Amino acid sequence: MDVRPIAESQDKYAKRAAAASPEYGKGVANAGSKWLAGTQAAEDAYTAGVNDAVANKRFGAGVRKAGASKYQDRAAKLGPDRYRTGVAEGAPDWGKGYAPHAQTLQSLDLGTKGMRGSEQNYNRSRLVGQAQRAKKLELLGQR
Repeated sequence: MDVRPIAESQDKYAKRAAAASPEYGKGVANAGSKWLAGTQAAEDAYTAGVNDAVANKRFGAGVRKAGASKYQDRAAKLGPDRYRTGVAEGAPDWGKGYAPHAQTLQSLDLGTKGMRGSEQNYNRSRLVGQAQRAKKLELLGQR
């Protein structure tokens, strides 16, 4: 089979993806219900796939294969812009998601602080952790 050179295919892939951006936008604009139905239907397959990957240690294998330099290079080149855009777009959702946890924190009576390293301070920390975990489970409908 005749295969075009990798560099040529890579260039074509990048150019076609850039040109297809408007089509991508149109395609995802009204795909929420299809995504939800498909994702829910695939939950067992997802679980099986994750369990298989865990059993065969594929996560670590992929990390080792990519190596530290790939992570660092991609994070440095792509991360800053994606982080800025993602945070800006996600800030309202973050606020909505954090609000119940902030309310939980505001409702806690932790008592007075003790001296550094005291059991009293560890108990304050434990109370915060327990309250936040309970709130998380409540929000997930598991409590």
